[in-house]
Amino acid sequence: MTRTRFDLPVLTLGGAALLSSVFTFSSGGPAPVEFIHIRGAGLALLLIFGAAAVAAGITRLRLLAIIAGAGLVLAAVLQLVQADQNVNWLSGDASTVALMGGLGIGLLAVTLTRRHSISAHPVSTTQDRTPDDESDRSA
Repeated sequence: MTRTRFDLPVLTLGGAALLSSVFTFSSGGPAPVEFIHIRGAGLALLLIFGAAAVAAGITRLRLLAIIAGAGLVLAAVLQLVQADQNVNWLSGDASTVALMGGLGIGLLAVTLTRRHSISAHPVSTTQDRTPDDESDRSA
């Protein structure tokens, strides 16, 4: 099985979590543009778990990727439970649920799914036989 130096799917999803924090800032124009409504603790969790996923992708630590994915999923569930409530610990809304849930489920999916690499020389399922083996069988 060929191994790369980095775990690219985990690294990509962690990078997406970090880069998505850019969309939380307003454009500064006359009408605010907010693609993702996330502030305070929710933004901090997104950055922490995103950084953990990037570190897991670089170091190929599967457990760290699982922790980052599970943390994002739990944060999404917490935000979903607190929708339209007086208490909103993560300072988010449905876009927060979608972002954190999607990234968390994606991290868990790529981490918990067994991956096989395609090699240039596939492994043969039959035994390699030599002419000597054939002569032994005919005797």
